[in-house]
Amino acid sequence: MILKRPYHKGPNDTKGQKPKWQILAVGRVTGEYEHLEQFDDVEGWDLQHCRRVEWTSPRKEAGANGLTMGTFKRVYTGEVIEQADEILREGEKREGEKRESEEIPHPAGKISDEDLVESLIGNGMRPADAETVIQTIWQVRRMARWYARHGGDLSEHEIRTFLIVPILLALGWSEQKIKIEWKNTDMSFFSGVYKKGEEPCMILESKRMWEGLHHAEWQAKRYAKKFPTCQRLVASEGNRYRLYVKRDGEWPFKAYMNLLNLKDRHPYLTDIGGAPDLFTSLMPS
Repeated sequence: MILKRPYHKGPNDTKGQKPKWQILAVGRVTGEYEHLEQFDDVEGWDLQHCRRVEWTSPRKEAGANGLTMGTFKRVYTGEVIEQADEILREGEKREGEKRESEEIPHPAGKISDEDLVESLIGNGMRPADAETVIQTIWQVRRMARWYARHGGDLSEHEIRTFLIVPILLALGWSEQKIKIEWKNTDMSFFSGVYKKGEEPCMILESKRMWEGLHHAEWQAKRYAKKFPTCQRLVASEGNRYRLYVKRDGEWPFKAYMNLLNLKDRHPYLTDIGGAPDLFTSLMPS
């Protein structure tokens, strides 16, 4: 098994080269089959059917031309297989450096729509407005399920228009405070009515369904460098949202939410907030 991420081109890379991928780790399956509720939502994938894997990281940066965009995909390229084997052999030589496996956390608590209403009201939202948010969530869920069946060629524009924007309007953002595809951002949000020259307080990067949200993080951070006063970054593919909040110049992962499966925290990262934290942070300041 190979864990990878995009290996971004530097300023001196030759134009026209195939995209490179960086190997983060190579894993060897070591455990028997387990069914773990904690992994019912891993970047949008249901991975509850599990086996333990012993991972080995390369000592130096390992770029691989034979890897492609697929999230779960068999690798046939000889060059990549050779690199993976070499990383495993190196790991066997460094037997004493292996880390102990982390304990798998207890499953996150599930949140009902009523629990979410109470949370929004508790954070200052009018009860009538909280009801509007819930009704909008129901509508978005229906549309998202329809897209899951019929949206094979679903575009980011459709996701942004029909799934993301309705939620944000229901949370209290007005059209006058939102700019779409502004200065290379997918969506930018402003504390007051937009005026030329102002900087956004929040940036949202929209992605297509089934691609995961992890790769959206570096894009949003790149955009935020242009706007020093921006405090919140959001990545979403319509159902799932990841929130980053600026702190001391860094962008720690703050909260995660799946509209189809609301939870009180991240499914398996115990220090990351869940639906109540994310909705509260998405509300206009």
